Amino acid sequence: MSFGVSTLAEGTPLTRDTILDRLVTFSRSMTLVPTRTCANACAYCGFRRCGDGVIRWKEVEQLLQAGVQRGRRELLIMSGERPWLVDGFPLSEDEYVDYLHRIGLRALQLGLLPHTNVGLLSEDQLRRLKEVNVSMGLMLESTNDRLPAHAGRHGKRVQERLAHIARAGALRIPFTTGLLIGIGESPDDRLQTLEEIAALQRRYGHIQEVIIQNFHPKSGTPMVGQTPADLSAMLETVRAARALLPGVAIQVPPNLNPDFADLLQAGARDLGGISDEPDEINPDAPWPSLETIVEKVTLLGFHLQERLPVHPAVDAHLAPAADLRRRELVGDDVTYVVNCNVNFTNICNGGCAFCAFCRGANAADAFCLSIPEILSKVARAVAQGASEVCMQGGLNKELGFSFYLDLLRTLKRQYPDLHLHAFSPMEVLSLSRRSGHDLRYILSALKDAGLDSMPGTAAEILVDEVRQQLCPTKLSTVEWVEVIRTAHTLGIPSTVTMMFGHVESWEHRIRHLEIVRNIQRETGGFTELVLLPFVPGNTPLARRHKLGPVPLEEILQLTAYARLYLDRDLVNIQNSWVKIGVPGLLRSLTCGANDFGGTLMEESISRSAGAVHGEYLSPAEIQSAISSIGRVPVQRDTLYNRRLALTPVGVAPRASVP
Repeated sequence: MSFGVSTLAEGTPLTRDTILDRLVTFSRSMTLVPTRTCANACAYCGFRRCGDGVIRWKEVEQLLQAGVQRGRRELLIMSGERPWLVDGFPLSEDEYVDYLHRIGLRALQLGLLPHTNVGLLSEDQLRRLKEVNVSMGLMLESTNDRLPAHAGRHGKRVQERLAHIARAGALRIPFTTGLLIGIGESPDDRLQTLEEIAALQRRYGHIQEVIIQNFHPKSGTPMVGQTPADLSAMLETVRAARALLPGVAIQVPPNLNPDFADLLQAGARDLGGISDEPDEINPDAPWPSLETIVEKVTLLGFHLQERLPVHPAVDAHLAPAADLRRRELVGDDVTYVVNCNVNFTNICNGGCAFCAFCRGANAADAFCLSIPEILSKVARAVAQGASEVCMQGGLNKELGFSFYLDLLRTLKRQYPDLHLHAFSPMEVLSLSRRSGHDLRYILSALKDAGLDSMPGTAAEILVDEVRQQLCPTKLSTVEWVEVIRTAHTLGIPSTVTMMFGHVESWEHRIRHLEIVRNIQRETGGFTELVLLPFVPGNTPLARRHKLGPVPLEEILQLTAYARLYLDRDLVNIQNSWVKIGVPGLLRSLTCGANDFGGTLMEESISRSAGAVHGEYLSPAEIQSAISSIGRVPVQRDTLYNRRLALTPVGVAPRASVP
């Protein structure tokens, strides 16, 4: 099931309230249990089974492959705690941790994102497993050390569990913890447990979600007759968690709370990992179907959004996992294209707050190139080996539809093998509005005239509450989606961009990625995601909100998250060397990106806003930069087909094409 595109296109526009306050998240999860052997003997537990042994590798491989086939993204690796302390367990402590590491590595190679929750671990063990996990977890449950539920030889000791969570924080491991409600604790115990979690969060900032889980009696356990917590206890705890843990997702399991409406109203905003298999801890409480959850969430006025098992706002180090996934999907090749960028007019009535490029028609520095002038620029680029020309311009009402058609026809006659990558969705929609023709007619005519593909610009952030601040007169999210969908159905592929680092939140970025992913699953028409950090320089938006440059670490974090989120749906990810410089782009190639972009030869839009990294790189410079990090430079065409000529005729380094 996909979420986002159809709902967005046909339903009520998402406002700030629905995106940030009315957003409910979940992940598509599966569980792998290495062993049920456990040193603890909790009175409520039906999971523990000593003498269970360890899952064989053949079964691990089969389970992981099956999970991938079923579209799972999160792998919960869950086992009994410290099984090596139990007599007869076949592995030593180090051998067991090595086996967990092997499972996590194989999961990442297959595109599953591991979240390991196997009990108490040392700092060295956490550090080792961090290499193959995007997040980890340990339930604190309660800070009351006197609960009969936790009695036993080893038991669950509060200070040990707090120390484990602190060690994870010191290692910057995104972390999930939580409370178990109804095991004999008092309301004061619950409050104290939340306060301890909040203290750890203030110190380390690594806690991404807190689970408020209600105890569920199980047959064959000492606590089978224990009365479960009632709804009032759950509501009280959720409200307290929401107040004490701002910015942390409060999670409630929907299989234990079939009527979770009140818990969402109280402040819960996450439903955890939704599986298509039985709950390993509560097998007699089946998961509701995703369709049922969607229906309930929507009726409550919330929007359900899929997430990964790591929340990007947490100070997480996602680069290793993203880089590994990049290697599995596309190898060590770094692609680039020899292209020419032509911005043919800066006359525009768009009025976008982030733009320093557009001018009024009567401005002294306004320009509008004629077709012969554009042809001259393209001729020089083709002579230097360009296989693509990218053409975009402002919304110039003096340019009729015939200008765009004549431009394409002229270029195709002169250069039939040159790939024409042109006209943003906003330009296409403007042509439709001004000509009176529908989008299908406009795009079909452009394709017949020679258009090969489109730049998926004008996307900015595909959430209307953000767009209202950036570009209130520009096309809406629904309109952008309609243009792109129509183009793809007509056989016109496109790129897709995200312009970030201004007034949006991480939730908005994820919503943007969700829409991109869902379109791609429907049409397969995107060739690449291009990440464009906002360049504040000379823009009204920067002056209004006092915005500075986007930190490189934030750019790299989004690059890594995008790689993990989009995975095999959209395998090509590019950062802009014009915006972040060659050193920044090379770092992004170790965080999930795989494409260097193009030579460009000229670039006006970023330069107008204050970008200082130039507007031309020769193929030789690009190849040298890629080789400097031990990667393989590969020249491609616009559609990511390899080209034979890896070193086309170059020009002097850094020279500008007039």
